[in-house]
Amino acid sequence: MGFRTVIITKHCKVSYKAGHIVFQTDNDMQMVPLSDINILLLGTPQAVITGHAVMKLIENGVKLIFSDQKGIPLGEINGYGGHNQRNSHIKQQFEWSEDKRYVLWQKIITNKILLQKNCLENFELNTNGFDQLILDIEKGDNSNREAVAARMYFPRLFGQKFNRKDENNDINAKLNFGYQILLSAMAREIHASGYLTELGIHHDSLNNEWNLASDLMEPFRPLVDRTVKNNMVGGLDRDIKIQLVDCLNDEILFNGHQSIVTNAMHELVRIATQYLCSQHAEELKLEIDL
Repeated sequence: MGFRTVIITKHCKVSYKAGHIVFQTDNDMQMVPLSDINILLLGTPQAVITGHAVMKLIENGVKLIFSDQKGIPLGEINGYGGHNQRNSHIKQQFEWSEDKRYVLWQKIITNKILLQKNCLENFELNTNGFDQLILDIEKGDNSNREAVAARMYFPRLFGQKFNRKDENNDINAKLNFGYQILLSAMAREIHASGYLTELGIHHDSLNNEWNLASDLMEPFRPLVDRTVKNNMVGGLDRDIKIQLVDCLNDEILFNGHQSIVTNAMHELVRIATQYLCSQHAEELKLEIDL
């Protein structure tokens, strides 16, 4: 698997030649070894890509993401090939027990709220109430402490007038871009492990084909929040897009071990699905520290 994330932000032709992906603009041409690329993000509809390049990217497991006119990731291409135990994994996925799904969701939300608290602390902002919220999280988060935390967290991080639903706010544009990158990366790990992204443990919308990815990406959201907080001025430009995509390469602690985010996502999928598929009442360890 490659290690580079390539982002295209202006008019460009993307093609394939002799083991390389070729990027041709009006004034320049660059070639990147296909084996180096992990994610290729077409951040503008002005970019064009040849069918041959698409085929080679799919064959090599590169995630190819397309953006809309505002630069927000809109969709991606996945190959038909998958895990060699995909059929058995999907059968198990349909049989995941409700109790284990509730326990896993409790762990995920506990980590998410704890990391939101840590994010506020890093910026020397008010964290009053967060410790009690964490203690109050039940199996399945039936009392929806996640929503309570969000109502406390975002105004403290981005200002009391900040509204997460304001589509014209530059901060929201940056957050949405970053969250889509996390979602896409998590969906890739789920697919590569042979499971369906459509069947979640908490999210269950009939209109969301990424329910499981939406579930498992939650603890990583504060990575995006931290990056956006450090880049409050300006809109969703090329520089902030690069920083948000580069969140996938941040080093974090996962269950006590140093790891980059993409590796931590892979490990989270492995631990979560192993726990959900097990017939035994084993303990689930899930500790993330940004």
